[in-house]
Amino acid sequence: MAKRRVLIYCLLLFSMLFSPATLVRASLSDLLNKQDELEAQIKEKQKLSEQKAKQAATLEGQISFLESDIASTEEKIRNTNGQIFTVEKEIGEVKGTIAEKEQELSRQTHNFNNAVVELYRSGRQSNLEKLLASEDLSDALEKTTYLDVLQDSINQIIGEIGKVKADLEGQKSSLEEKSSSLHNLREQQAAAKYSAEAQQSQKTSLLGATRADKEKYDAQIAKLQKEKSQISAAIYAERARGRGGESFGGGSSGYPYSAIDVPDAWGFLTRECTSYAAWAWNARFGKRWHNTQPGRGSAKYWPEIARTLGYSVSSTPRVGAIISWSGPLFSGDAWGHVAIVEAVNDNGTIDLSEYNWSPPHGYSHRRNVNPSSYGSHSYIY
Repeated sequence: MAKRRVLIYCLLLFSMLFSPATLVRASLSDLLNKQDELEAQIKEKQKLSEQKAKQAATLEGQISFLESDIASTEEKIRNTNGQIFTVEKEIGEVKGTIAEKEQELSRQTHNFNNAVVELYRSGRQSNLEKLLASEDLSDALEKTTYLDVLQDSINQIIGEIGKVKADLEGQKSSLEEKSSSLHNLREQQAAAKYSAEAQQSQKTSLLGATRADKEKYDAQIAKLQKEKSQISAAIYAERARGRGGESFGGGSSGYPYSAIDVPDAWGFLTRECTSYAAWAWNARFGKRWHNTQPGRGSAKYWPEIARTLGYSVSSTPRVGAIISWSGPLFSGDAWGHVAIVEAVNDNGTIDLSEYNWSPPHGYSHRRNVNPSSYGSHSYIY
């Protein structure tokens, strides 16, 4: 008899451990945990993608700057080439003028020599010799004066030509120095352009690799989001099955928002459970409710928000109360869940109105809900 009782006890224990409700709880909990794992991976990949996007933007700015620098340097090189052309043209002109002056100097020297030769040929030389041989001083002075005037005239012309030539040689030397400086400048500018082009090529290559990395992360994000959508669909399907005697009702809520996940008037995101519950308390029940803890406005933190707003947190249900779950079923859920208590039934169950339980981002009305089957919970009123 004792053995039979032990056997029956074991069968009952096995039945309790592996009842459909327990299996559903484990299945739903696993799905929620998986959803959170995927969400964490998505956030990590998004962070990496954003880093690559910032790196790409920085590289694009640097490449744009280098392109501008290269274009500016090319313009400088063109200007320098123009200056070199102008200076070398001036050098050529000065060289031509110097050559002309040298020819003129040669002509004047030649003319002087011819004048002296002609003087002798005209017979004046014999007269001069006679005058030089005579003791007549005036005749000697006349001859000397004539030669001096002729020599001075030629020397003056030669001196003037020599001065002009010297000035031209100075100009040529100055222009050649300027030309040399311009050639050096052009070499420096060409080196700067080459360096900028090398940097541009390097950064362009790095930009390509960075964009490829971002595309890789984006592809991973898309894959993870697809997997998350499949998990989410499974979660909502599991929720829609309900547990025990739960049932879903129809109807509309009056909730005014159609867009998904944009900030609402109370500091929550639209068409999430938190936004609906905040709307219901403010619009339906005239109770002030808003997010007093930015960054901690998720459903599981609502008992904390309640205390900051002066509301009570209880384990006893009441019509019009907010129920907040954050127990074992939602331990893997980063957000928890809130709903509005629409009725408290004699059998200990409650009826709820809520958003984003099932279907996704949609309204549902559940009846005969055993809140304990979803884990730790509390009521706010």
